Amino acid sequence: MGLNIIQAPNTSGKSTCLQAVIYALGLERSLGPQLTIPLPYAMRERVHATEDEPYETVLQSFVELEVENDRNEIITLHRDVVGGKSTKLIQVTFGASLSSEAARVRQRDFYVLDGGAASQEDGFHFFLAAYLGWDLPVVPRYDGTECPLYLEAIFPMLFVEQKRGWSTIQGPFPTYLRIQDVARRVMEFLLNLDIAQFRRQRSELRNQIADFSNRWTAERSRLTDAATRIGRIRGLPTQPTTEFAQKPEIDLQLFHEREWVQLSELIAEVQAEVAELEAAQLETIDNIAPKIEARIALLREQIDMDTAILETVRSEYASETQDSQALNARVKALKIDLRRNQDAQKLQRLGSELGKAAAEHVCPTCRQEVSNELLPTVEVVGMALDENVLFVKSQLELYKTALAASNERLLEIVGRYRGIQRNLQDKQQELRSLRQELTRPEKSPSRAKIENLVRRQSFLNQLHSIDELTISLLDELREIAAGWAKATASLRQLPDDNLTSNDLQKVDELTRKICEQLTSYGFRSFQPSEIALSTDNFRPLVRERKGTEMVEKEINFEVSASDGIRLKWAYLISTIELQRTHSTNHPGLVIFDEPGQQEIDSVSLFTFLKRAAQSTRSGGQIIVSTSEPLPLVQHEMKDRAHIVDFPGFILQPQPNPVPEGFNDLIE
Repeated sequence: MGLNIIQAPNTSGKSTCLQAVIYALGLERSLGPQLTIPLPYAMRERVHATEDEPYETVLQSFVELEVENDRNEIITLHRDVVGGKSTKLIQVTFGASLSSEAARVRQRDFYVLDGGAASQEDGFHFFLAAYLGWDLPVVPRYDGTECPLYLEAIFPMLFVEQKRGWSTIQGPFPTYLRIQDVARRVMEFLLNLDIAQFRRQRSELRNQIADFSNRWTAERSRLTDAATRIGRIRGLPTQPTTEFAQKPEIDLQLFHEREWVQLSELIAEVQAEVAELEAAQLETIDNIAPKIEARIALLREQIDMDTAILETVRSEYASETQDSQALNARVKALKIDLRRNQDAQKLQRLGSELGKAAAEHVCPTCRQEVSNELLPTVEVVGMALDENVLFVKSQLELYKTALAASNERLLEIVGRYRGIQRNLQDKQQELRSLRQELTRPEKSPSRAKIENLVRRQSFLNQLHSIDELTISLLDELREIAAGWAKATASLRQLPDDNLTSNDLQKVDELTRKICEQLTSYGFRSFQPSEIALSTDNFRPLVRERKGTEMVEKEINFEVSASDGIRLKWAYLISTIELQRTHSTNHPGLVIFDEPGQQEIDSVSLFTFLKRAAQSTRSGGQIIVSTSEPLPLVQHEMKDRAHIVDFPGFILQPQPNPVPEGFNDLIE
């Protein structure tokens, strides 16, 4: 707890000591995408106790770290560097096995630097996030996917390493994670802003809505495919709606006897036919022969007519298919034309004049006038690019609408074709059955009605199966539409994507603390009162008045190198101090490796260290490494900090351990 200062001369291993903390936590990729061990050769290859002594080969090295969270749970981490187990393995001992001699009884192994380390139960970063009490948000990536806000993205705000850490006020955040607006996401999480929670809810609701829409499309396709096999469907929206959730109604129609009939009406009609056939008495062939002959004649006429209609519908389908293909080709051509015009429009906005050269009769290369004889005579003035873009867009919408209508007509034609084909097949079967009846003995009972009953019963069973499938899918669609309507309503009720009043209080308090510290640190590039935080990514800005307007601009390249260091001090210390008065997700830990960068004066440095000590007086921990002379550090800090000094190399070679049982063997 409190401020801890590691004092040692340069090149003595202070940075190695601090980087070992990051290594023990499996967070070396917060420093960069490389998978190499971020520790120097003294931990991996060769080491010596002093500069005068010869090097010894490193046979085995590891890092152990004891940490405690805000619930007073202490764990000890062990991770091998060389000569041990895989570097992707982190062994956790539950208890204080470094600060005390307690036996390492309860242990568990985790993995890092592999898929699932942040999301699976055996992943160390999944365990570490839970240990810290963090519920990591899911954030969007540049490729359209989503991922957790990885710990590697958060820790650059908690650990400032010597080589790259001082180059920016925030971060530097790792870019290989491909997280959109990573600075904003990290700060929103650490400050525990309401906007982050609302954005998370908004993202979850949008994902739910997208999932409902995808399910709707899949179920609608199933229902449409089933309907297309026998007819057509009407009244089913392409996307879920609130109205459909409240009152789901559709109109499933079949083309029967040359007209569209609702499924329910056709079922009732066929049921009546089946009932009539079941109630009819069987007659002998000689009694109904005239009726059979009359029915055969009628069936022949109907079959001929249906065959002719079927050919007409087939021709109509072929013609509509050609129209649809032509419309589709036109839509593709218009999309290409629109893209080219938009590119030309963009070049024109950027100042390109090549597109105007021909119209102005000027050579685009040498800028000399071109004779009219070399150009075609144009009677009509062409449209400007803006007008052309609008015209192409209108044409594109027109042809898209025509294409959609054409596709609808194709489905309607297919429904008619299948209905006519089904009726034709039924009549052909009935005709064959009646012809066979006339060849049977005159006194034999007629089987035509029985066969007709079987066909109608089969057709009725088919209609019932379609009706049952429709009811089942309709229930599923209603459930999907209800879920979609609920998620959509919840999304509309969320506040706008702006900082809430509570968020603004946090940002204002953070800004005030930063300005207060900049004044005490001797910040001179601007007046500290001119410093503000962007409400977009929370980077420091400078506000300057130009005339009657207040102008904001990025501050990174506007300050001196030493003032950039002072600003980073103030920014990180303020984030840890904010948790005193507001609820944040900050873990209460910040590590500074050599904060005295850019030959910064010692007065500013010790003012910073005293502020750091004050910031952790009521909780939290700040670790600082410095090469300032030990007497000066002790004089300035007195009892404000815990000072650990090393007169020489921090890393010291240890004698080879004697294998168990070796002494018994040599005795």
